[in-house]
Amino acid sequence: MQTAFPCDRFEAIFFEARGWRMKCFDCPGKLYTPGPGETLSNFHIHLRNRRHRSLVADRF
Repeated sequence: MQTAFPCDRFEAIFFEARGWRMKCFDCPGKLYTPGPGETLSNFHIHLRNRRHRSLVADRF
């Protein structure tokens, strides 16, 4: 996913109780649930979101 969005800053975090979450450093204070299943579809939607794209563009 980093190759598709090279300017975006994010990482995967594992929590014992909740499982995997994606942390977006461009959108502070938010954790995203990947899915459905073992895919990253939900987070991919976030990366294409207009507000997220605006925050990434503001860094440059």
